[in-house]
Amino acid sequence: MDEIGLVIKCQQGDMEAYEALFGSYFNKAVRYAFLITGRNDLAEDIVQEALIECYKDIKSLKSPEKFKSWFYRILVRTSWRVKSKEKGKVSIEEFDGCDYKSINENLNDDFERLVERRESSRLIKDALHKLSLPLRTTVVLHYYNDLSIKEIAQVLKCFQGTVKSRLHNARKILHKELVKEGYVCDGKECGTNA
Repeated sequence: MDEIGLVIKCQQGDMEAYEALFGSYFNKAVRYAFLITGRNDLAEDIVQEALIECYKDIKSLKSPEKFKSWFYRILVRTSWRVKSKEKGKVSIEEFDGCDYKSINENLNDDFERLVERRESSRLIKDALHKLSLPLRTTVVLHYYNDLSIKEIAQVLKCFQGTVKSRLHNARKILHKELVKEGYVCDGKECGTNA
């Protein structure tokens, strides 16, 4: 069954349709929330809150074809609300800086590649968290959740030009941060004319 059909069934109270519909969004939603907050525990809480809100409000969705942007709007609002409440709090994950699940999953990997991948991931994550919440949200929705400019504009209730501007500004900031960390070559610093 297609997404629109699942939404309609959800609006009629079909729990199997609800599980199928939100099951298809769950991993991307958790990844989005993690990239916004930087914490697995918060990401899971945010997604649970968003799913509960969607379950309660899905009957109010007038256009089933707009489900994707409606869902992400709820997810973004929930993320921003939780993130603003958590300012200044430090989690154990942030304190020790180690993602034990990912280490265990990658034990069979070549150690050198694992270290390199983790360092790259850390640098990108650190650079991402230096962005303001609106810029970070736009980047995560576009590059990690594959939403189009138009879909992001619908989710954030802003103009497409605003989304493009945020992406442009975020790329400049991310590039600058990654050059500063020596992760990205900046032509002059690397001795090239790029």
